[in-house]
Amino acid sequence: MTARVPKVNLEHQANGGILRYLRSGSKGHSQPSAAPEDIQNPYYDLGTHPEIVARIWDEITVKLTTDCRCVVYGAPALVHPESGIIFGFAGGTQTYALRLPEPERREAIRKGAEQVHTYMDGSKLDLKDFGKEWVFGGWFDIEAEWCLAAYEFAGNP
Repeated sequence: MTARVPKVNLEHQANGGILRYLRSGSKGHSQPSAAPEDIQNPYYDLGTHPEIVARIWDEITVKLTTDCRCVVYGAPALVHPESGIIFGFAGGTQTYALRLPEPERREAIRKGAEQVHTYMDGSKLDLKDFGKEWVFGGWFDIEAEWCLAAYEFAGNP
């Protein structure tokens, strides 16, 4: 039996940049979306550190009443089940991000959240390429509130 998978809206403008990025790093994952249960060991087999996967799927989602976990082109993600808008993703050993509405985004940046991450090899990931709404998580205590705001924002495109 296949688990319920939030269907990613491949046409919505809000998903354009993030989909290009995830598709480019898909490492053989050709499906735009899959259920975590469809991956043998989703906390270890997606090329993302298990603590980062747990952070985005289990910890910051505690205020959500709907399971939004999804694997998008091989990356752990959060997808709104009705709009299909991606509102969170994780990658690598250090990064996870949320797509926040303006008030929460301003608050996150005031608290030290960044929109550009520089990796150890000097390469950079600029979330503004996905849209101005995106910010990196930083293990802030308030991220469950931000995740709820991101969910609601994604549900009202």
